[in-house]
Amino acid sequence: MRVNRVLLIVGTVFAIVGAGAVFFLSRALAPTPVLVVAAREDIPAGAHLSQIPEDAFVMVPLQPRSDALPMIESMLRPENLQAMRSSGGVFIRQALRYEPILLSSIVSGENPAAARVARLGLDDPNLMVVTISGGAIPDSIAIGDRVDLAVAVNTIGQPVVLDRAELVPESPPGASLINPVGSPEELLEELAAQSGVDLGALQETAAPTATPTSRPEIREPLAKVLVHASTVVRVIRERSVSSFTSQGETTVVLGEVIGLEVVIPRQAFETVAMASSAGLLQVGLLSPLADVELNGPTMGATLQDLLDLFYADRLALAPTPTASLTPAPTSIATEEPIVEQATPTATP
Repeated sequence: MRVNRVLLIVGTVFAIVGAGAVFFLSRALAPTPVLVVAAREDIPAGAHLSQIPEDAFVMVPLQPRSDALPMIESMLRPENLQAMRSSGGVFIRQALRYEPILLSSIVSGENPAAARVARLGLDDPNLMVVTISGGAIPDSIAIGDRVDLAVAVNTIGQPVVLDRAELVPESPPGASLINPVGSPEELLEELAAQSGVDLGALQETAAPTATPTSRPEIREPLAKVLVHASTVVRVIRERSVSSFTSQGETTVVLGEVIGLEVVIPRQAFETVAMASSAGLLQVGLLSPLADVELNGPTMGATLQDLLDLFYADRLALAPTPTASLTPAPTSIATEEPIVEQATPTATP
């Protein structure tokens, strides 16, 4: 009986030590928890990160299990929070209390999810994403590259001039002005009489009339740069299926570039849309060392510019021959001697 008690004590000690070893070993081998950001209180949509105090957020540890990795990757991390705060991030979706904040809830240029969702990088309200299809697009272009957008127009149609009567709506029947007068001069005199203003001094200095400036005739085709240094956020390529497997899986092969999604200023949208309809948009890939701040006007290019360049280069390479300095022979006219005739005198 005594032996059994000793064995029981020894077995108990081994069990406790083994359980502790297993516990500490599992803790040592367990992956490090990942900290994600949650809100202490509800944060409404439209709130700026720079205006929210740091103590309004709480860090929540999550275990990075293999089946939960995609979900954790979509959540806001502490390092992301600081980067988005400095870049002026804005909430576009309400964040609930103690709920982990998703990356898709914040618009910021430093949002890592902007590589998948372009609108999450549009923290500037004056920017927008448009699709450029067709035209000449370099095949080596990639996401993140900077491009210039230019339009080439081959034919300019006749300008459409609207009649002034079409722009001014007719007055409804029975409608009348508050104080109808015959002419603008009469209206001015009546207003001056009512307000007691002397029109004599006002009529002494006539306002200068604007002289209309004539525009030079444009000879098509023409080309013009519309947007400088646009950022490429997506490259659209042709897709074709090359093979099938017995499990029903397919192998897709990417072909030529057929379109791009680029970021442009919002005020340039109408011009780009019109140019895409009226002409052919050309995409020029910029060097990484190019000055992306270049946003000034451009002269554009017309057929006449090409002709002027053609003649200027020809004149520089083959100058026009100058006239010879040797005087040309001149003909010498022979003068006949002048014979004086005597005037006959009358005899008395």
